[in-house]
Amino acid sequence: MKGTPSMGKRQKRSHIRCRRCGSISFNFKRKVCVSCGFGRTPKTRSYKWMRKAGY
Repeated sequence: MKGTPSMGKRQKRSHIRCRRCGSISFNFKRKVCVSCGFGRTPKTRSYKWMRKAGY
């Protein structure tokens, strides 16, 4: 099923607010924040391409 009727079935949330960075990027099933890396590493997730992109 696809289209407008299936949009009403999108109720499950996979990400909640991260307690380290505050963004809604913490996957509570995997227990990892995709924005700052909380739960995976003690350091904040950062890459060199982020400086150029303005993150």
